[in-house]
Amino acid sequence: MSVLYLDCTAGIAGDMTIAALIDLGVEPEVIRRELSKLPFDGYRIEIFRDVRAGVSGTRFNVTIHPDEARAHRNLHDLEKIVQGRGLDAEVERRSLSMLRRICEAEAKIHAQPLENVHLHEVGAIDSIVDVVGTAIAIHSLAPSRILASAVHVGSGRVGSRHGSIPIPAPATALLLEGVPIFQLDLPGEFCTPTGALILREYVEEFGPIPPMRLEKTGYGLGTREVARFPNTLRALWGTDPAPARADVLSIEFHLDDTTAEILGWTMERLYEAGALEVTFQPVQMKKNRPGTLVRVLCRPSEKDAVAGTIFRETPTIGIRFHAMERIELEREAVTIETELGPIRFKRSRWKGSTLLAPEYESCAAIARERKMPLREVYAIAMRAAGS
Repeated sequence: MSVLYLDCTAGIAGDMTIAALIDLGVEPEVIRRELSKLPFDGYRIEIFRDVRAGVSGTRFNVTIHPDEARAHRNLHDLEKIVQGRGLDAEVERRSLSMLRRICEAEAKIHAQPLENVHLHEVGAIDSIVDVVGTAIAIHSLAPSRILASAVHVGSGRVGSRHGSIPIPAPATALLLEGVPIFQLDLPGEFCTPTGALILREYVEEFGPIPPMRLEKTGYGLGTREVARFPNTLRALWGTDPAPARADVLSIEFHLDDTTAEILGWTMERLYEAGALEVTFQPVQMKKNRPGTLVRVLCRPSEKDAVAGTIFRETPTIGIRFHAMERIELEREAVTIETELGPIRFKRSRWKGSTLLAPEYESCAAIARERKMPLREVYAIAMRAAGS
């Protein structure tokens, strides 16, 4: 399994994250091409090599028109920018999730309804580019797991449209709840709201570097020179040397007093909470009532989030769970050229054998565009893969 570890001991920001992932090997042209699908211009992306405190790395710099720096957008505006623009479904989902997170945080900080919240700094084009660009870069790398260190947030105060505010800024602090953070006696904002968004959206565990077979290191450079350490986000890429066995929990409960709509909604929320699998099975319950057995698989670290979602979204008053082991094949995302264009595959390995499976979303997009049966797209994809 591939592991991406973000070393945030010098802080994290959206531009630093994209730069670090490019330094790991994400093609800049992939990010430029996908970002060009968004319905705005008036910005310029520069990607170049630079040095911070003797460490060389990549810079990702977005320049916008001065008027855009004063722009403000609400959640509806942001959703219109991202939805239905031809981005990969996972990129769109992750981008929208991050934008909703920051709007919800601002709504809570200012005690305002979500629809009344207008973002200023994070609503500007450069921040939108950072959010969507990160989703593109991570999707391109397709790590199996994303982990991170404790986060250096900086100290002092920073200016905002609401005046001088403490570091970490209120919305940043709210997003970082549950994340290990620390301060050094260095003034300045070392963890930006966008950096905090990325951590909350993608990172499943925080702590020291895990055991891994290190394969590559990338450095995403920040904008400042710091005397005591390089202003960089370090990204480590490796493979998990542990056996291909993973502990999972099976959580089960019965329902006989809810609707199909609630079940469908609950499944979506459970996946958002970290569920690995969610299944529904019809069962016959007491008093001759037809009911549903809901079974959820998740990692032990996600037990509380999944249980909380179950109790919040369904009328059940009890759940049961037991620990299980499962074997996970080593896998990675690859792209294969076909007569219909590039199609993404999932490549897995088992005892020397390689297995290739086309990605549904990639095939479905071609089927919709060309008005073809999906099964024909799958057949063409498998022929191109030599299967």
